[in-house]
Amino acid sequence: MLSLEDALYYENLLVIGFSEEYKEWLDSCLETEDPLSSIALELSWCGSDYVKTISLLNLYRKEKQLDEASVCDRLRLFLKKAYHSGQMDKRQVVSAMYKIASHIGDPGDFDSDVWGYMFYLDEYYSLAEDGILSWEKFDSAFLEYLDHGSTIGFDKIWGSGKRATLIDRIKAFFKR
Repeated sequence: MLSLEDALYYENLLVIGFSEEYKEWLDSCLETEDPLSSIALELSWCGSDYVKTISLLNLYRKEKQLDEASVCDRLRLFLKKAYHSGQMDKRQVVSAMYKIASHIGDPGDFDSDVWGYMFYLDEYYSLAEDGILSWEKFDSAFLEYLDHGSTIGFDKIWGSGKRATLIDRIKAFFKR
């Protein structure tokens, strides 16, 4: 039976383009569920229309209580495996994290303790690309989160120095 956590997990895998994992899971549900739950049956009718599938999964879990932290951690572990197996590079993982967090909502809409780090790692990556944040600090924060689920505090990322201002970012951009 499809749990609310499964719905959110597979919805987000589809959002970032991992349809094979979803198909394997759905096939398994269709083979083992007897009788089929209404949601499993409805999902089977979607076929390979993943936009419809995402909408259906979203509707299924809408306004219900679920353990978002466990889903976030499950997605992080999926991305960790994809990264360390070479299936995705660092940029792709960071981009996928941002897409997932954005799909959940805007920073004001989601629990930042759960989804915030996925959302902001993309910004840290951009700051490292622009030379405002060192790659060493970015890599440390990225791997600490990806491998262990640990978030790195503001001081560890920026050190005792000041945070980059918009002017700093503009100057770094034009130095390229």
